Amino acid sequence: MNFKEHLKRYLSESEINNLISSLTNERTHFLILNTNKMNKEQFKKEFPNIKEFALIDNAFSYDDNEYHFGKNYYFDNGVYYIMDSASMLVSNSLDYIDGENVLDMCAAPGGKSIIACLKNRNINLLSNDLSYQRALILSSNIEKMGFGNVTITSTDLSRHIGQFNKTFDHIILDAPCSGSAMFRKLEEMEKDWTYEKVLKCQNTQRILIENAYLMLKEGGSMVYSTCSFSYEEDEEIILEFLKNHDDVHIVKLEDNPQFFHSKELPEAIHLFPSLFNGEGQFFCVLKKDGISLKEEKYKGFTRDFEKIKDSYDLNFASDELINNTNLYCFNNRFNLKGISTLRNGLFVGEINKNIFKPSFHLAHYLSSNNSIILNDEERKMYLHGDTFNKLINKPNGFYVVSYNNINLGFVKNINNTLKNFYPKGLRH
Repeated sequence: MNFKEHLKRYLSESEINNLISSLTNERTHFLILNTNKMNKEQFKKEFPNIKEFALIDNAFSYDDNEYHFGKNYYFDNGVYYIMDSASMLVSNSLDYIDGENVLDMCAAPGGKSIIACLKNRNINLLSNDLSYQRALILSSNIEKMGFGNVTITSTDLSRHIGQFNKTFDHIILDAPCSGSAMFRKLEEMEKDWTYEKVLKCQNTQRILIENAYLMLKEGGSMVYSTCSFSYEEDEEIILEFLKNHDDVHIVKLEDNPQFFHSKELPEAIHLFPSLFNGEGQFFCVLKKDGISLKEEKYKGFTRDFEKIKDSYDLNFASDELINNTNLYCFNNRFNLKGISTLRNGLFVGEINKNIFKPSFHLAHYLSSNNSIILNDEERKMYLHGDTFNKLINKPNGFYVVSYNNINLGFVKNINNTLKNFYPKGLRH
């Protein structure tokens, strides 16, 4: 069965033609602003031709020929994250309350986790990806944004269902799929598409949504999504799931003329490029019956790195974990026994031979209030990786440097010589 033929399962001939025609149009470009680092007014002043995306706060569309946002140092330092508008809507569809446990099941490269944290930085988020290499990218993106509330793991969650039984208030399940909604973004996805691939992905999706059900608290909600236009991976998965679980119902979301609803499952949302300003996506929010009991947020305190803590207003309460020579501070108390954990909250830094070295992650978590402010020439030298002299009238030690109120990273002051600790992979 070819691609067009299989769409007849739920779309009319005209709807199919409009959808397929839209896949040849130029793709759109969007980003979401991290307002913890820069406010919207300042961002719009610097990039006046961006356009606000009405459905998501602080999200913008832009012309990729005019603004090369992926090559800007703002991107490397977490001022914004580049992702499609359709993907933004998925995790934004859930309402997060302080202290709630949230799981992003297939999280890499991290966009949906980032949206959740931007919506509420006080959730306890577990972001997992089966692929360790993809989880490394996820970890890097979370680090740049400066979030301290995210635990990042790389495991097959189906082997740990018992550990996470009824643990999460919300679950984001962006399921692996045949990828037809990415045809105009990635040419190889179109070449790789087969109906057999659709059915293979469907089997995986059935397992994942059942696993999500077991890990979801009573009264909790989850969003199921794919970047596929296939009925088999979208409506059919949800309808089968609801048939098997009479304690789950669909949450009807606020409608919009850009959304497409099928007759078989009108509460779910299809985002078609023929109607929506963005790429393709399907998503549906499900809620488990019952009352979710909220757990008191754990509060402990971290080990001694008082000099930095006092200088940079570290007003968080946290437990600690030392993994080899790495120091983490975190609020999340998930049972991670037997699970490959890349990052458990805020990566504070390394301890080697009793010498503490702060992390790039910590620099982006901290405020810029007590940072060393660089001028434009010093900023360029710092991003290039240079060591330079600057009269700062501060004791020797580690300090955050900033430009335009954006923290860039750490330096070590040695008698007014600033040794550069900007990550080598980001230097330019």
